[in-house]
Amino acid sequence: MDHPARGDVSAYQRYFAGMDASMDQKAAFLAAHLVTDPGARILDLGCGSGALSARLAALAPGADVVGIDIDPQSVALAREKYPLPNLSFEVGNATSVHAAADAVVSCSMLHHVYTYAARPYDEDAAAAAVRAHVDSLRPGGLLVLRDFCVDGGAEETCLLDVGAAAGADGRSDVDMLRDFAVRARPLDPLGSGFPLEDLGAAGDGFRRFRLPRRWSAEFLLRKDYRTDWEIELREQYAFWTVRRFARIAEAAGTRVLRAAPVHNPWVVQHRFAGRVRRFDERLRPLPWPATNMVLVAQRLSPGRALRLREQRLDGAAPGYLRQTSWSAAGQVHDLIQRPTGAVDFLPYAVVDGRLRVLARSAWPRPAMVMMRRGGDVSEELRSGHAVEMISLASDGRDPAADFQARSGIAAPDAADIEQLLEFLPSAAMVDEAARGFAVRLGTLPLRQPAPCPPGLDFDAGTLQSFDAAGLLRAAEIGMLPEGRLELMIRALSHRLGLVTGGWVGESFTPPAGDLPAVDWSDVARCGATPFMPHDGGAGFLRRVRSVFSEDLAGADGPLPGARQTLEMAIPARHSTWTLSVLPVGRDADGRILIGIERRLLPAAQLRFGDAALPCVPAWRVAVLPDDADPLLAAAAQAAACDPTALVRLGAPYHPSLGITPERVQPFVVAASALPAARRDSLAFVALDGVLERAAQVRDGHLLIAAFRLAGMLAAA
Repeated sequence: MDHPARGDVSAYQRYFAGMDASMDQKAAFLAAHLVTDPGARILDLGCGSGALSARLAALAPGADVVGIDIDPQSVALAREKYPLPNLSFEVGNATSVHAAADAVVSCSMLHHVYTYAARPYDEDAAAAAVRAHVDSLRPGGLLVLRDFCVDGGAEETCLLDVGAAAGADGRSDVDMLRDFAVRARPLDPLGSGFPLEDLGAAGDGFRRFRLPRRWSAEFLLRKDYRTDWEIELREQYAFWTVRRFARIAEAAGTRVLRAAPVHNPWVVQHRFAGRVRRFDERLRPLPWPATNMVLVAQRLSPGRALRLREQRLDGAAPGYLRQTSWSAAGQVHDLIQRPTGAVDFLPYAVVDGRLRVLARSAWPRPAMVMMRRGGDVSEELRSGHAVEMISLASDGRDPAADFQARSGIAAPDAADIEQLLEFLPSAAMVDEAARGFAVRLGTLPLRQPAPCPPGLDFDAGTLQSFDAAGLLRAAEIGMLPEGRLELMIRALSHRLGLVTGGWVGESFTPPAGDLPAVDWSDVARCGATPFMPHDGGAGFLRRVRSVFSEDLAGADGPLPGARQTLEMAIPARHSTWTLSVLPVGRDADGRILIGIERRLLPAAQLRFGDAALPCVPAWRVAVLPDDADPLLAAAAQAAACDPTALVRLGAPYHPSLGITPERVQPFVVAASALPAARRDSLAFVALDGVLERAAQVRDGHLLIAAFRLAGMLAAA
């Protein structure tokens, strides 16, 4: 079945204008997933107006972008509107196989294929399109697929409160829901609609209904598209779960680097929160449905690592990680320690004014696939492979030798190796200081096999040259899970005075104010060394041994690969989530100030001789609350502020993947939104001063929060 025609040129332009309204954010989000080499050929399948293709071409000036659409009139309009040198448009079927590309982008197209197939609402047609996408890639090429995902279980019901007040068009959300319940899926030969039970008034101008949870999400995602309501009625947005998307892509011959639900903050704030309420059958708030899902997959050659899995726990006693306990003032702290420290290397070169870095690609990180203890906030799936630093466990006494041993690249002169940072990645949990070195190279290899270090049985991936600004965009949306690579790139860019590009995450504007500023030297003054060894732990941490398996890509399905037993540290009574909240304000001169607290921590005493650590306010999450946004609710409770005052400071990150599956979600908040007592307990220092003294800042969470805030504000 063909997609419904939009009519004449003016009709096309009106339709595309609505679609293009949020295209800048959408393009930046998708481009952040496109970690490709210079000269890459990128296909934008189902390009429509060409707006996304044009923005991708602008964001990747070294790539050749080809927009492909089945409609000749759309292609003609796009060619006329976007005459960019690295952009072309072709008439073609987006569900066919095309000439080999380095990347394929499929944005909001697959649900059209599903809806308007020869047999409407056909999963087989959608799966065939995914296979064609993959077959259009060279080995190693990336598929970036953005569409909708199913919300909730197949038979799960929910309670939905919607507004009864009439909108600008005279219809209320109640009217729209009742109409949708009768006419949804009108192309289905077996009949349209879904069960909707009216439960009456719910107070505050809402009316409550019982309906399948999946259909509640379908309604919420389209309820405001009233101009094109008749067309939107035909389409079923979501037909696969995130996990099903991942399995379809794997079966087509890819490694799914990441598949995750996405929540557009503007949609959540303006179309969900305060406009509707959603509960399970026990009246517990349900999370908002994902506004989209994104899948990033890499085409594999047979025999390469497909994914890592936590096979089972191993009952043997831990022997690699060392656990110690320390006490002061009646409090006991547990710490985890590796036999040696951590040394990170960031090889770099500046090419045509842009920073390029060498990093490990598809490096195995089993901690990312461990059992999710204490609950989770999304259906995010990862293969267990990451882009991250060239690093090793070492005392760091001979950086040049360490670099050559781990990279396989001849060590440069000592003058070309500069230590940028030395910090505690997870100060309350890990007794380890990471030392970060920038390594200046004349040229960077484009791509080469990564040396496999002693003790690693898994596929070590490759060493690859990356555009640094692209990696930062990837970090901001969750595609770069390891926090230390991002931190080193931001620190090096600041050190070299290079612009790192735009910000892809939420926005925040510090309010005017007259906060008193404190000099960094006062905050970082020497404190004390009160901690003493303690017999018997606090019961906060424990070590686990897990057997991890590597599945390999095979012609007829996954094949068994290597197995390896590894030790990890996990919280004994808490989830693996940490939340940081960075208070921000201004002084009377308008300077940006950030709120810092001083905590006494044994890791700071052991590594730097001073237990007093200037740090960002941060908390461990014991139990995720029942809330539409559990992390936001937990952060608001910890910071004692209204949830609406908090803004996500980019995506979550892992601070120390070689030791723990801990994840950190940073937030930013206006200092004026905090209670006076909490605000007065903080020292407010100039953001610029913290960045200039980054080499002296020992809290890794503070460093990431400060550098991310600077990136967010620079893009505003």
